[in-house]
Amino acid sequence: MTLSLAGADTAVVSAGRSGFTVLGLLALTTWSSGSARVAGRTRIGAGVGTGNGTNTGTGTDTDTGTGTGSGSALPLRARQLVVLAGSGVTLYTVCSTVAIALAGPVLPALVIAMTPAVVLLAESLMNRVIPPVVTLLGTGVAIVGALLFVVPRLGGTSGPDVVLGTLFAVLAMAATAFYGIAFARMNRAYRGPMASRILPVFALGAVPLVLWAVVSVWSGAAVTWSTVGLLAVLGIVIYVPVYLLQHRILLTAGASYTALLGLGVPPLVGLVSAVTGLATVPVPLQVVGIAGTVLGMAIVIGGTLRRTSDVQR
Repeated sequence: MTLSLAGADTAVVSAGRSGFTVLGLLALTTWSSGSARVAGRTRIGAGVGTGNGTNTGTGTDTDTGTGTGSGSALPLRARQLVVLAGSGVTLYTVCSTVAIALAGPVLPALVIAMTPAVVLLAESLMNRVIPPVVTLLGTGVAIVGALLFVVPRLGGTSGPDVVLGTLFAVLAMAATAFYGIAFARMNRAYRGPMASRILPVFALGAVPLVLWAVVSVWSGAAVTWSTVGLLAVLGIVIYVPVYLLQHRILLTAGASYTALLGLGVPPLVGLVSAVTGLATVPVPLQVVGIAGTVLGMAIVIGGTLRRTSDVQR
């Protein structure tokens, strides 16, 4: 994201990252639907060929994953789409991009690292339960590790824009926390393909961003092919797989679990950047932070697996 913002307009970056994500989800949804139809016709033909009429009715429903037998929930209502698109796509994208443009990438990352704590607190209040001690401990360790990874890069972060950038980072953090909880609750019965489920959300959320970019370009903002190419790579190659995995985990493990796993992204990006020569090698304090993040995630995952095993018994 930092590379895409270098010399690029904030509105263009916001629209580009979401727009290319929508294109990637659309291509994946179209391909999946075509494959499902071909598989359905193949099985229907096989059922007719054997003279077994019952195979025709049930085979199509099961193979396409669209019938009630697949465990798929009803389509999201218009109000739900607006809430999800507005919070998780439009608001989060605008606020996070503006925060980076105003304060750089480090301070917003520091603020957003608090998302797991906010989500865990919100879910606890909504469900009126106290999280297991293991979950609290692991989440705390992971957050401290994430903070230790970011803090050494705070040098030189100062100026009036930093305060405003921090406020936008807080809004971005609140938006993504709300979105995670809302999406998990609205789709708790859904078991179908994830690309087609989140495509309407991202498509609707990208509309205001595209309009913002059009106005910005019309006002004189420059758009380079290198920026477009980088945004295409970010949106299609990186964001699409990440979003598919994120939303699947939201439905299977919950919002706080997903937010916790998200803490592993900055250290991973930092390590990959160091290996590829795009960034300096992490300092000792950052190495400790990475270890703390991994340890905290392992504590929570281990505790979750143990509780699941106990329930199954």
